[in-house]
Amino acid sequence: MGETVGNRISLSEEIINRAASQAMRAHDSGGRPFVLDKPRGLSVAIFAFAGSWLPDDWFTHPPFGETKMDTSTFPSLRSIGNDEVAVVNASFLRRFKAILDQLSLEKEVRKVVADHKQVLFTGHSWGAAMAILATLYFLEKGRPNQKPPRCITFGSPLVGDRIFGHAVRREKWSDHFIHFVMRFDIIPRIMLCPASIEHQQILNYLNPRSEFYGKRIDPHLAFYLKVMRSAASVATHDACNLMGCTNPLLENLRNFVDLSPYRPFGTFIFCTGNGKLVVVKDPNAALQMLFYTAQLSQEEAAEIARRSLYEHLVYDNELQESLGMQNVVHLDDSLEELPLSSDSGPAIVNTALNDLGLSTEARLCLRAAGGLENRRLRNQAKIDDNKQKIKDELSKLRGYQEKGETRELGYYDAFKSQEEKADFDANVSRLVLAGIWDEIIEMLRRSELPDEFENREELIELGTLYRRLVEPLDIANYYRNLKNEDTGTYMTRGRPKRYRYAQRWLEHAENKPSGWRSESCFWAEVEELCSIKTGCNNGPLQDTKKQKIQQLQKRLIEWINDGCLGKDVVLEGSTFVKWWKTLPSEYRSEPESSMIAKLIHG
Repeated sequence: MGETVGNRISLSEEIINRAASQAMRAHDSGGRPFVLDKPRGLSVAIFAFAGSWLPDDWFTHPPFGETKMDTSTFPSLRSIGNDEVAVVNASFLRRFKAILDQLSLEKEVRKVVADHKQVLFTGHSWGAAMAILATLYFLEKGRPNQKPPRCITFGSPLVGDRIFGHAVRREKWSDHFIHFVMRFDIIPRIMLCPASIEHQQILNYLNPRSEFYGKRIDPHLAFYLKVMRSAASVATHDACNLMGCTNPLLENLRNFVDLSPYRPFGTFIFCTGNGKLVVVKDPNAALQMLFYTAQLSQEEAAEIARRSLYEHLVYDNELQESLGMQNVVHLDDSLEELPLSSDSGPAIVNTALNDLGLSTEARLCLRAAGGLENRRLRNQAKIDDNKQKIKDELSKLRGYQEKGETRELGYYDAFKSQEEKADFDANVSRLVLAGIWDEIIEMLRRSELPDEFENREELIELGTLYRRLVEPLDIANYYRNLKNEDTGTYMTRGRPKRYRYAQRWLEHAENKPSGWRSESCFWAEVEELCSIKTGCNNGPLQDTKKQKIQQLQKRLIEWINDGCLGKDVVLEGSTFVKWWKTLPSEYRSEPESSMIAKLIHG
C-alpha cells in the first residue's frame, strides 16, 4: 500500500467523503441549481450541483451534441499555436451559462473567497459536468494569491475534446480536477456513443423523480453493448495513434464511423468494487481504461449491463469503504513498465489491474500511453539542448543589426540589399534558425510535445526574441525576390507558421487579443502600403488605406517606445522614411507625425 489518495490530491478523505455525500444529495435538490455546504471544522466550502435527466440537457443534436467552446467566457480553452478552439458538449455549456446568468453562484463564491475558504465544486452525473465548467470558469477569473478552486466529480460524463484537455493541462489546471469512476458505471462512457432513443429510457432509470427510477428496464443490455461498441471504436483508433500507426486507413475510418470527440482530462480514480482505488492522470491511459475496465463475457453480459446502471447510484457508499481501506495504486509512476501478464510484476499493482479486468491487450495500450508521454518529454529535452544554438545564432544577428546602422541603412534595408558578406552570413543564420523552429512547430502540430510546452516562460521569451529579430529578414527576402508578385502579400500568403505560433504564445501569455503583438510584421505592412498608390479621391479604398497608414504611425511610436522596434527604422535611407515622406499631409496623424519627424531628424 503506497501513498494515500488524500495526500496525492491534497484533499483529506473527510473532505472527499463529504463531497460525495453532498453531490448525491444535490442530485435531487428540487430545482435549485446547486447546494452550498460549509462544514464545521473544514477549510472548504462545497458547491454541489444538481442533476438533470432531460434529454435536451445531455444532447442538443446528433450524433454527439458538441459545439465550439465560447472563448469569451473560457478564453484559455483553445490550442495556442494551432489556433484551434476546444469542443464542448453544447447542452452542458448552455445550461452552465444559464446558471451563471442567475448571478447567485458568483455571489456565493465571492463570499466564500472573502472568508478565506477553499472553494470546492462537486457533482454527480450531469451535475458533475456543471462542476467541471464552474471550476474552469473561476480558474479563468483567478487572481494572484487566491486559492484556485478544486473539483471532485462522481460518475461524470465526458465534457470536452482533446483540445479541451490539452488546454487544461497547458494551463497547469489538470491537478484541480478529480474524477471518481466505478468500474462498470455507464455514464462516464455515455458520451463516447452517439445519441439514440435508448438514452431517454436510461435517463428515466437514473432519474430519482421518474416512476422508472432504479427499476429493471428492457433495453439496458442493448444500450450497454451499443455504448461499449462505440467506446471500442474510439479506444482502438486512439491506441493505434499511440502506437505510431501511420496507415492511412486509420484516418479513413472517420469517413465510415462516427467517432466521439470527447476525451478524458484530470485525475481519474477507478473504484474496483472491492475497496481498491486505481489512480491515473494520463488522459490517453484514462480513455483506454474507460473501455477495457468495463469489458464483459457473453455469459455475464446481462449482469454487467445491470451493474453499469446500478453502480452509477452508489458512489457515496463505495467511497466510504474504499477510502477507509486506502488500498491505492498510482499507475502514472510506472505506466510504460506495467506487467503484461496477470501473474507478474509488483503484487499490489497486478492485483489492482486484475481486479479491473485489464487484459494483456489493455496493458499494452496503457504502456503505449506512457510511452507517448515519455517520447514527448524526450522531444522537449532535444529542443532544450538546441537552445544554446538558437541563442548563438540570434547573437550573430544582433551584432549584424548593430553594425547595420554604420552603413546608414537600417537592419531591414541592409539585408534586403544583399551587397556585403555580412548580409550573406546573416542569411545563413536565418536559414539555420528557420530549420530549428520549423521542426519545433511540426512537433507541436503533431502533438509530439508535452501539453505545457507552449506555456513555458523561457520558450515564450526566446520565441519573441527570435520573431522580432528574424522575421524582418524573412520579409526582406520575400520582397527582394518579388514573391509578392506571383504569390501575394507576405501577410496573407507568405508568413511562416513559426512566426504565427510565436506571436500567439506571447499574446496568450499577456492575455492580449489576436494580432495585438504584430510588431515583427511592421515591414510587411510598409511594403503592402508602398504598393498601393495614394490618390486624391475619397473612395472607400483610399479611406481604408488612410486608416491603415494612420494606425501604423501610431503603433510605430508605441513599438519604438516599448523597445519592440529599433530606431534604425527611422534612418533617412530606410524604406519606411522614403515612403513616409511621400505621404500627403492628410494621411499623417498627429501627434504621431510630429514624433516620427523628430525621430528622423535625431
